[in-house]
Amino acid sequence: RMQTSLQGLAGLQVSRLIVGEFRDSDKLQDFQRGLLTGLCQVEMEEFVLICFREFEDHTDTLFDCIGNVSTVRLVDLGLEKISQVPARSQVKQLECKKCSFEDVPALKLSLFKELRVLRITKNKRLKNFSQNFEGLTNLEVIDLSENRLTFSGCCSPQFQNCPNLKHLNLSFNSNIRLTGDFANVKNLLYLDLQHTTLFGPGSYPVFLSLQKLIYLDISHTKTEVKSQCTFCGLNSLQVLKMAGNSFEGNKLASNFKNLSH
Repeated sequence: RMQTSLQGLAGLQVSRLIVGEFRDSDKLQDFQRGLLTGLCQVEMEEFVLICFREFEDHTDTLFDCIGNVSTVRLVDLGLEKISQVPARSQVKQLECKKCSFEDVPALKLSLFKELRVLRITKNKRLKNFSQNFEGLTNLEVIDLSENRLTFSGCCSPQFQNCPNLKHLNLSFNSNIRLTGDFANVKNLLYLDLQHTTLFGPGSYPVFLSLQKLIYLDISHTKTEVKSQCTFCGLNSLQVLKMAGNSFEGNKLASNFKNLSH
């Protein structure tokens, strides 16, 4: 029935199209193969798919007819993986909110070559970040906040050849170990790590290579500032938020001497 209705939209031009059931949870449907084929003849700027229960192996047609849409939002879906991405996709903004990923699907998402903004948030099952993003040369914003991520080696290995990444949000996750390797993301301007338990900051200068960073939030990250060079390298920093942390011996020594602002 829904598939027939979508086919009836052929030839339309719309700014935003929302497909799904968000008023009555008892009516939630499974995503069926080819459900969105009727949208191939619809021109739209933004597509929102909301509240589908099960996807199983039917995701191979998910992007078939929305690959040329500028903004795609997938909200509250039983989506566990992204199995197929169309060649020459034109998606510039992609949001996956309240989906069912267990691992950040970086390999498949790296096929969205025009991607500029990526948000994967509020996924209660999302704990792993074992895949790496690669070759997203247009990517400027990644928001991975409010998941349950635990990973080490942050943050260069996860972003291969993503030279234009400016905003990285890893706040409200579980545990992240920073190694000080930001070589692949040295152009970052904003880094938000608040309310995520961090390992590394405070003990040695993990931010040394973030010369362009202007905003850093490490509030409530269980950081104990021991090293006087904790903030070395942050030559452009304008905003530092670090509430809820501590200083060794409760002494504020020369920890901020390297900050110019």
